[in-house]
Amino acid sequence: MNPPTPASGERRLKVAFVIHDFDQNFGQGRYGLELARHLASRCEFVVYSNTFKTPDFPGVRWVHVPAWRWNVVTTVLSFLPMAERLIRRDRPDVIHAQGLTSWSADVITAHICNAARSRTNAMHQRRARWFIRLVTPLERLFYRQRRASHMIAISNATAHEIQSEYGWKKPHTVLHHGTNCTQFRPPADPAEATALRRDFKLPDGRWIWLFMGEAVKGLKHVIAKLPHFPNAHLLAITRSELGRYQAQARQLGVAQRITFWGYTTHPEFAFRASDVFVYPSDYDPFGMVASEAMASGLPVILGKDIGAAELVRDGVNGLLCDPHSAGSIRAKLEWLAANEGQARQLGAAGRETIVETSWEHNAEEVFRIYQRVLRERSGKPA
Repeated sequence: MNPPTPASGERRLKVAFVIHDFDQNFGQGRYGLELARHLASRCEFVVYSNTFKTPDFPGVRWVHVPAWRWNVVTTVLSFLPMAERLIRRDRPDVIHAQGLTSWSADVITAHICNAARSRTNAMHQRRARWFIRLVTPLERLFYRQRRASHMIAISNATAHEIQSEYGWKKPHTVLHHGTNCTQFRPPADPAEATALRRDFKLPDGRWIWLFMGEAVKGLKHVIAKLPHFPNAHLLAITRSELGRYQAQARQLGVAQRITFWGYTTHPEFAFRASDVFVYPSDYDPFGMVASEAMASGLPVILGKDIGAAELVRDGVNGLLCDPHSAGSIRAKLEWLAANEGQARQLGAAGRETIVETSWEHNAEEVFRIYQRVLRERSGKPA
């Protein structure tokens, strides 16, 4: 249910929503877009960002924040002072920061904890390690800023990481991401799935595995399992550099059984073209691709420690694996291959789970947090 609009003559709450990129093609951007979609009728929703690449909504205003986009570190360091200057000028009622974006935040949505991320496989890259060394001290100071009074964490794991790594001791709320279950749905019939497989140039009669996301989140583990399943074909959708993964595929003799596909603006089509979603990531604060796969009715194999895994009961509405154990991932794939009917039931149960979550609920809870912050600032009980 959408939040009610304010009564005639009632002043609308003015919210400064601060984010580097308001772009529906990225996780944080989709989060912002959905909040804007559901809250714009209830408050004056002002987006402070460097880019704004989403449809305009009535009631949403964009303030451009200049930033030096040479790399991630220069983006953060240049964005912060410019955002503060512009926000102070506009005097919003509530400042809602998306991670490290504002030193005067009332509410912070914690999308990631880089101190925790530093200990994962994704940090084996030199550039990533350099980024962590520079950003983590800033992030620690950010979560200790005096004004911020409430944290929204996108998973229980992320909430725990921010508390243990950065010493957050103030109130927090865990809100798992919602999912657009109209956009992400199972194929209407076998003909739709067949047509989509042809669009992706996938072979007929094969067991189609799907990996989607940053390649460091488990693509090498998925490729390594292909030799054990001769009837499987992998569709890998990622914007990551692929040289090392293509070399791995050639070395294993499975290059012809992988379709490497770049970024797509319609990920829902890839889900409908596939038989199973394999995402053995060792770290992801949530992982929207996982919940979108579940909404699409696919049986999923997820790394057991990612945020979206908190929505999964192993063997009931999805499968959880240990990304550090090759045997664990292979065992889950073998189970799906041997239990086709139960695999379909797993996918159906996964969709039922995701349908119960919604962006409407998420937005309503966020608005209640805004109201709580204002009451506490005025000295009234929460």
